[in-house]
Amino acid sequence: MDDRGTPAIAYRFLDWRYEPALRRLVGPAGEARLKPLLDRLLRRLLDEPGAVLARERLIDEVWTRREVNDEVLSRAIAELRGVLGDDARAPRYVETLSKGGYRWIAPVDRIAAPSPADASPQGTRAPWRIAATAVLAVVAGLAAFAGWWHARERVAGPAALAMGLLGAHPLASDPRLEYDARFDPAGRVAYVRGTGDGDASELVLVDPKTLAERVLWQDDHALRRPAPSPDGREIALTRYLDGGCELWSVALVDLQRTHLAECAPAPQTGPEWVEGGEALVFTGSAADAAHAPGLVVLDRRRGMRRVLTTPDIAEGAHVDARLSPDRTRLVYASRHAGEEQLWQADWPAMRTRTALLDRSEPAYAHAFEPAGNALWVAGDLTLYRALHRLRAGHRPELIGGRGALSIDLAPNGAAVWAEANYDADVWLRANAQAPWRVIARSNRYESQPEFSPDGTRIALISNRSGAESVLVVDLRDGKVRPLALDPAFRWLRPTWTPRGDALVITAYEDRHTRLYRYPLDGDVATPIAHVETDAFLGVELADRLVYLGGHGNSRPLMQLRAGSTVAEPAGIEAVTTYRASNDWVVWRAQGSTDLHVARWLTPTIVRTLASDDDGEAFTITGDVVTWLDHGALWRANLPDGTPVKIASDRVPDGNGPSLAAGKDGALALVTLTSLGIDLMIAEAALPPGPR
Repeated sequence: MDDRGTPAIAYRFLDWRYEPALRRLVGPAGEARLKPLLDRLLRRLLDEPGAVLARERLIDEVWTRREVNDEVLSRAIAELRGVLGDDARAPRYVETLSKGGYRWIAPVDRIAAPSPADASPQGTRAPWRIAATAVLAVVAGLAAFAGWWHARERVAGPAALAMGLLGAHPLASDPRLEYDARFDPAGRVAYVRGTGDGDASELVLVDPKTLAERVLWQDDHALRRPAPSPDGREIALTRYLDGGCELWSVALVDLQRTHLAECAPAPQTGPEWVEGGEALVFTGSAADAAHAPGLVVLDRRRGMRRVLTTPDIAEGAHVDARLSPDRTRLVYASRHAGEEQLWQADWPAMRTRTALLDRSEPAYAHAFEPAGNALWVAGDLTLYRALHRLRAGHRPELIGGRGALSIDLAPNGAAVWAEANYDADVWLRANAQAPWRVIARSNRYESQPEFSPDGTRIALISNRSGAESVLVVDLRDGKVRPLALDPAFRWLRPTWTPRGDALVITAYEDRHTRLYRYPLDGDVATPIAHVETDAFLGVELADRLVYLGGHGNSRPLMQLRAGSTVAEPAGIEAVTTYRASNDWVVWRAQGSTDLHVARWLTPTIVRTLASDDDGEAFTITGDVVTWLDHGALWRANLPDGTPVKIASDRVPDGNGPSLAAGKDGALALVTLTSLGIDLMIAEAALPPGPR
């Protein structure tokens, strides 16, 4: 990359100073050295502030290898934003342009290297001036250090925390999947390791300083969520069996294993030590059919249990309890259909609780900061999966750690998390005799395929540019068209209008969802009128628009009839997800994996289709329903056609809507191509002491 104008020895922009010669970035919380790639990218942006730099140009001028693609650039931009504490939704530094470029928007001061004529000879400077300069330098240095330390101790915001993650590195070199890391009192890390192609797993304890590992338990079943005891003598964890869950502990002295209790087989459930290590909080069985599994405390001395929570089934299971450092608050999640609400309750009375999120979000784990003033949450709380800082009454703040699935923080400020890299592709089979072929391939996550009414195009979502957005693939020539959507939002659930000339798309706009219509000949997404905020998954039929209304994981189905300005209930309640055609609606109800079928004219159940899948692998085209059950695809004509098994060597296994059916027997489905989960550790993620 050529230097432009007078070489700069430093750049100043807002709260930052960058010194290219040292690759040193200095900000409110201290300094860090950028790795070479981020150094080249930042310098290239700073050299032309305000200029629109096309993605292709940045790739050509920043990268030294030719095989780089768009998503590598997207990841680098996201990483740079994480370092600077920038937010793609409201950028202060790097703006994303809808047509595929980036622009540096913060004011930049270039501090040029002095010429020889500007420099005074050392010998002509008066001794008193040299001494005064030295004294002032010392004073300024002490003041700067004091300010830096105060900032780290008191005001460590997202930018400072992001800088703390710059030194993160893999904790283990094993190629297997690594999950659920937790620190023990000695600073060691307990975690679970597995292969990903079965339930076999092992519990491992590793010393981050020496990387010496000790395998504590090898089992043919899935071990998850280890929790070291406060005295460091044992580790509690969950063990998943077929349809069941057990709570165990492992003593570190002799590896003696003790069965403690039965637990609910809810996802992401794990134990938490309370009462100084004398008791454990975990997810117990549901009280009855009207309730989801709730939290239970087990007193190990007396062998007694006490029920802490009894959530309604619509709220979802209570999982992942974490006790605050001062042992006065318990934070746990209510989890259902892949999303969580975080709750904070007073401990041990559990008399009141407060929701920490404005709405349920895809979240996977949380941990208290050492001072207990905030949580770190691994999840999709902003535009993509990463680590976020969450304080009661505040919006989530992006920190970094893209792909984080778990998080734990040590008293000394170290952080450890599991970082996942998913690659899912959409596969197409034109008919029963045609081979499967992948469309819109990338090494990121493609999902939610939907055929156009004439079967010539497929809309799908992809996170190749960072957050989810929508692509349209023309099956006639294979061309992939990214839609010009606002990059500050997450866009998902595309469905086609009856004429196939537009899409209805759901947007995550900060704290709410909204339905948009996107005409393919207009390149502008427009909010759909007369539909309330938080509407979700819109489907436009010949005579009405239908969508999920309300809030939470179980919603009523709403409809806006053609020509009307007022939406009304469709007569179907407690819906977790649905698909619709002009004559039929198929949905999954709260608390059941079976699919229910009704006609629009009389929305009472006329048929139930057995399914063991609790996801969204089902679709309807005209009068034909296609769905996943017991690892196989099935098809049935409505209203009373016999289910027929579809011969296929592929079945959907992706998250979210993962199956679509088109004309003439065409199928599109999502399969997970690869998955990597590695442990990352940052020894200085947080400053020690109170903040």
